[in-house]
Amino acid sequence: MSVVLEQQQYFKNPCCRFQTHLCEFPKHGQKWESCTHLYFSVCSRSHWYVVEVDIAKSTMFIYDPDRGDSKDDQIRSDLKPMTTILPMLLKKMNIVVDALAIERKTTSSKQSNS
Repeated sequence: MSVVLEQQQYFKNPCCRFQTHLCEFPKHGQKWESCTHLYFSVCSRSHWYVVEVDIAKSTMFIYDPDRGDSKDDQIRSDLKPMTTILPMLLKKMNIVVDALAIERKTTSSKQSNS
């Protein structure tokens, strides 16, 4: 039986909203304990970027192809609540991870806005 956990948390910044749908048993049949990385997109202040969570490193890597629009401290501020919320949600799936560090990756391709 699949149990869906829904969490909708509004941060101090009303532009950034976090909503997740995690289930006890993923549809592909693997257990969450074997999960090594999580990937999701985030929209903050009308700007999209991708987050990779490396569970072993307890780190959230931020990929932002349009690096000029978002300042590093702004992204860190927007994602700060997730560094606590995600470990709590993962604990429900029997994955123990410390509070997450945030690291911005600058190796992604630069987005062309033309």
